[in-house]
Amino acid sequence: MRPQLGRDKILKAAVRLFAKTGYHGTSVAEIAVAANVSKGLMYNYFNSKEALLLAIIDDASAQMFSLAEGLTGEDSSNPASHAESLRSFLGAIGKNLRENGSQLSFQLSLLHQPDLKPIVEAPMRLRGERLLAATTEMFVRAGAKDANLMARRFITEIDGIALHYLSVFAAYPLDAMLENVFQNYKEIPQ
Repeated sequence: MRPQLGRDKILKAAVRLFAKTGYHGTSVAEIAVAANVSKGLMYNYFNSKEALLLAIIDDASAQMFSLAEGLTGEDSSNPASHAESLRSFLGAIGKNLRENGSQLSFQLSLLHQPDLKPIVEAPMRLRGERLLAATTEMFVRAGAKDANLMARRFITEIDGIALHYLSVFAAYPLDAMLENVFQNYKEIPQ
């Protein structure tokens, strides 16, 4: 088995089980069985269940950073380019929410578990800071008067949409809400 393939199988199995039965309700042995690997192989990749949890968060963060890369394109000072980057980013956010909803819900729940919060808080804060920086850069390039404040508001709206889609409303109008955000931010007040 290729090394990356084994790691990916373990991560996917852990995400599925953690989302279904929770971090504490899932054993390393159950993850190994679900991944169709030995417990020993799991420990070759991850020295503990906590390390596995942090790897899940790191992988999700890398995915979010990849989504945000398009926000800071070289030509984002061009209004058409800004709108295209924004539309692409919001489309990717919608796709990510639809395809990875259970994983994202699980990660959201981690911050509300007192014993896990100290473990996951720093990498999740780093994720937030990097996304804020990329979003701020997008608004700076677009010529926003207070780019940092606009970026914070933008991220808050996206977070609220994600929360409502994942946890609050059964029939949430995700696409309509993302389109509304696009309309609100496609033209930057100077």
